Amino acid sequence: MRAAILSIGDELISGQTLDGNARWLAGQLAERAVTTVEFRIVADDRAAIGTAIGELARRADVLLVTGGIGPTADDLTRQALGDVLTPGRELVTDPVGVEHLKRRFRPHHRRMPPSNRVQAQRPPDTRLLANPRGTALGIAGEHEGCRIYVMPGPPVEMRTMYRHQVMPELDLPPEAVRVTGQVHALGLGESAADERLGPITDRRRRPKVGITHSGSIVTARIIAEGPPPDPAATLAETRAAIVRAWTPYAYGVDDETIGSAVVALLRQRSRRLVTAESCTGGGLAKLVVDVAGASDVYVGGWVTYSDDLKRRCLDVPADLLHRHGAVSAPVAGAMAVGALAAGGADEALAVTGIAGPSGGSPDKEVGSVFIAHARRDAAVSVRRFRFPGDRETVRDRSAKWALQMLRWALLEVGRDVELLWEVPVDVASASCETSDIT
Repeated sequence: MRAAILSIGDELISGQTLDGNARWLAGQLAERAVTTVEFRIVADDRAAIGTAIGELARRADVLLVTGGIGPTADDLTRQALGDVLTPGRELVTDPVGVEHLKRRFRPHHRRMPPSNRVQAQRPPDTRLLANPRGTALGIAGEHEGCRIYVMPGPPVEMRTMYRHQVMPELDLPPEAVRVTGQVHALGLGESAADERLGPITDRRRRPKVGITHSGSIVTARIIAEGPPPDPAATLAETRAAIVRAWTPYAYGVDDETIGSAVVALLRQRSRRLVTAESCTGGGLAKLVVDVAGASDVYVGGWVTYSDDLKRRCLDVPADLLHRHGAVSAPVAGAMAVGALAAGGADEALAVTGIAGPSGGSPDKEVGSVFIAHARRDAAVSVRRFRFPGDRETVRDRSAKWALQMLRWALLEVGRDVELLWEVPVDVASASCETSDIT
């Protein structure tokens, strides 16, 4: 079965709103072995919507449309659908739809505005789809053998309607099963990640594997299909092979984040973490506390943006700041040691750097970041990076790379394994012991 997805709205065309509906629907269809052949976005323009519906209906077995069925003047999807399905005929007002609208307003003791009656209208020979979450009723029809389902734009309403009204009607054969999975890696370049997978990414191979790169994370996306239980088994085999090929960079699968992976490891090893941040401004802590249950392993941290706060809160020596500067390996190490002592934790991460766009120098360019990991009764590990990108990207990468460093330490990955964008650091100047912490 082939499907097309049409999203409608000026806000989508202008970029003011991202089209999350199409992505969600494509994922739902993929799980049912339905191939999405095209996405399309059009503005709130009756002619453009009608043209898109007609063209997509000729290319697909199912057309899913979202948006443009509200009560306002720019909601033109039902009229455009009528232009395609029943040209020259007026929309009809469905009495069941009118009653639905009245019920929606009744509990609020509000009179239904006359403009809302348009939401009970539909082209002849179509039918309305119930919407338990709002006033925008969906519409189901058919054109040249293609089943068309029009759903509201608000995600909560659209998803509810799809699950309860549309999906049961697709009549997908149970033997046509498609399962998907993902493997995520951090600190490995996209081309290097592809090379490690070798023939796994061959387009003729099954299951299909593709690589994407977003938010500095490389992801292998796996699609396996066929009669059950084979797709699930081949998916699991391929996923395990990708994890092996990407070790130690692969940190999780499917919905796992680098934060959830680290929290899980800390919990398994009964370790507690504390953080000290400068350029990331709390971004590192956020990646950790975004994980439910992080309080089991995360003590807390400091955002010591100024040198004065580094001295007062983390006990970073003033002469160290004067001799090396706040963005340096010795200061990063001292921040980690100070956080470990003050926080009473087992593991500490510290980040200091130049996120830009200004503040760089010939020996410390914008994007220069030092990340330190400290552990009781062990030498402090400091790594230096030169991250490309704008201010937000540098800060995001710094926080994520810090967690990958901690993950590797917990897994006892050798120090000789490099992370992307790592540059040499003077080990002697960065050395620091934590054995005196009590």
